[in-house]
Amino acid sequence: MWLVAAYPERQVGRHKILTMNQKLRVSFESPQHGFMSLRLSSGTESFVAVVSHAPYDSLRDLIETLCAALAGDYEAIVKWNSEPEEYDFKLAARDDSIKLDIARYPDHRRLAEPSSTVFSFSGSKLEACLPFWKELRGLHRRIAQDEFDRQWRREFPEREMQELTKRIRSLKHEVESKGLNYVR
Repeated sequence: MWLVAAYPERQVGRHKILTMNQKLRVSFESPQHGFMSLRLSSGTESFVAVVSHAPYDSLRDLIETLCAALAGDYEAIVKWNSEPEEYDFKLAARDDSIKLDIARYPDHRRLAEPSSTVFSFSGSKLEACLPFWKELRGLHRRIAQDEFDRQWRREFPEREMQELTKRIRSLKHEVESKGLNYVR
């Protein structure tokens, strides 16, 4: 059965209901002066940071990483600068599952020893990527393009977002065609 490891299921009437182990919530605040608040939560875990537009193009890297994870097995690190702290979003996609670990570094030197894992999430690709996609779409809709570019000091990654939208819709269609439910 598809997605059994990520989605324990139970039968209700003639419908299969998937039981979610945890729900990922993602929030991006509208950027101001090159900074943006980023929040993730799942169960009892939460992560909050104010991230900078520089030196990494983290928003674009995140969207590209989500696209690649939806396409197949993939591992990547998306770096975020929080001045002076830095965070690595370590994403590993295998089969239909994703593991996201966020590591904190006290500064740009990124020494392995002083890093610590500050957030973890494991779930299906849809459980992991759908909340990011929804929030990125919301961010894109909430703020005019010129204002976003001026406040974030980088252009919104339009092309990458279109590709992510295409892949999310394809995965949602695949899940629905197998008669499985997902979090909307």
